[in-house]
Amino acid sequence: MPGAPTQIFEIPVDGGALQAELRESGYDHARPPVLFLHGWTLDRRMWAPQMEALSARYPVIAFDRRGFGRSTAPAGLEREAGDIAAILDALSIEACILVGMSQAGRVALDFALRCPECVKALVLQGAQIDGFRPAMNEAEAIPVDAYRDLARAGKLAELRKAWRAHPLMHVTNAKAGEIVDEILQDYDGRDLLAPASYLAVGPDALTRIGAPMLVVTGDQETVSRRLVADAIAEGAPNARRATIEKAGHLCNLCNPGQYNAVLEAFLDSLG
Repeated sequence: MPGAPTQIFEIPVDGGALQAELRESGYDHARPPVLFLHGWTLDRRMWAPQMEALSARYPVIAFDRRGFGRSTAPAGLEREAGDIAAILDALSIEACILVGMSQAGRVALDFALRCPECVKALVLQGAQIDGFRPAMNEAEAIPVDAYRDLARAGKLAELRKAWRAHPLMHVTNAKAGEIVDEILQDYDGRDLLAPASYLAVGPDALTRIGAPMLVVTGDQETVSRRLVADAIAEGAPNARRATIEKAGHLCNLCNPGQYNAVLEAFLDSLG
């Protein structure tokens, strides 16, 4: 069965608006909506394979987080829990399943702590938490200050090239590379030019999240992120761990077939 038609919404939030995309089959509203949160420098297009595959059975939503894509709201991690609440309210959704990738994994955890009744389950992909920072080699570190300097100097092409070469942006097939290149070509560095913000989420937070959780990484994810994923799965009371083959940090793009199957099996297990 083909995916459902796409609906685009402009949702007002603090400082501007978020552009959100909804697909729903329309015949099974008993299934909880799945809300996808993209990673740093990316936008909602990174979830295209999942939106297409899951929309025949689940309502699926992806949006451009503040500071990225076609959203006009200024960057600010501390405001993003409110953004999720605004989206759920605008679409008349009481509770959803949150999928948070990388930086947005913190956002998903923060929202689950603030509004546990709104989160039926969590999926974390390549996320990090405070209090567990395994040693990483120099190549794994993200030189944010250097990228910020390039953004301030207007050297966006140089910034994009440097970030595309980072291990976290490694992809394992040409199709994934095309999607990543298309998204990064539109990245404008707005978040780097905004006041710096940080969202603290520590190991103690995991023990307070009772919702079912799926923790995902690719088998070619950086070593440090795989170790963090192991720690999250161990620390959360109702978590399970999954590894996607032939895939890196962007495992949903590198191997969408296996990723979608793992995700859908988790969703179905929720009853």
